[in-house]
Amino acid sequence: MITIVVVVVVAFTVMALLGKGFASAQRANALAEQTPLLAELAESLGGELMGPDKASTWSPKLRWPALTLAFQRGPWHVRVSETSRARGPGRGDTNVIFAHWIEIATVPVPHRRLPLEFFELIFEDGFVRVECGGQIQADELVFLVDMIVETLDLMSGVEPRDPSAIV
Repeated sequence: MITIVVVVVVAFTVMALLGKGFASAQRANALAEQTPLLAELAESLGGELMGPDKASTWSPKLRWPALTLAFQRGPWHVRVSETSRARGPGRGDTNVIFAHWIEIATVPVPHRRLPLEFFELIFEDGFVRVECGGQIQADELVFLVDMIVETLDLMSGVEPRDPSAIV
């Protein structure tokens, strides 16, 4: 009886380790595919692409981004962070779930959420944030950032600021 229990525990442990390894490999492959596209976009925008060793967000609520793209659209300082995680039943068919946070530095305004037709603006700590699920293509990203910036331009009391300035 003890032998059967030991065999079952070892089997589950091996399956869990193999599932984690497969998920890590999927995330690494997805990152390798996305990096050249974002590097090209960063160059075209005059921005900077930061990989896993330097990627960061302005908001402490998103942890461990895989990639960060920083650039300016007019006077607005923009940071797009991409993160991914594995999701699946653990039997080799794990898929990678992506999330993107678009953050734009603003003068401090009261904390609020502003739902709009295509996205929700979240104002807090001197930044406005839009959270997007799924993988975003480069042209879609620029279009979305431009929509957000145009919306901010129309809002009374919301102005751009340098994110390195202390709030």
